Amino acid sequence: MKSQFKDFDFNYRNEHTEGLITGLLLGATIGACVAILLAPKSGKALRGKIKDLAGSQTDKLTRSWEQAKDSAGKAAGDAINAVDSAAGDAESKVKDLAGKAEDKIEDGVETVVDRFQKRY
Repeated sequence: MKSQFKDFDFNYRNEHTEGLITGLLLGATIGACVAILLAPKSGKALRGKIKDLAGSQTDKLTRSWEQAKDSAGKAAGDAINAVDSAAGDAESKVKDLAGKAEDKIEDGVETVVDRFQKRY
């Protein structure tokens, strides 16, 4: 389908997902800090609120990081299992084909020997 966006691939969605999420989290944190700084509070209350906000954001980022590590580890494990399974299947098929080839060669050799003995 032709559109006015000739160079844009609408099927490719995850090109900058990581950067987008990081930017959104960073923007939200900066926006919250600016809002707190502009709020009419005393210095001590403001510093306490900033500390609490920074702590909660750190906790969120830590949880996100751990989830990303777990997901990456699971994906790597799944990939290793898939490769091992494919390698096992390939090995089995190669052995099967090698056995069939060996049988065909033996049949061919017997045929040649039989024909040779019948002629001479």
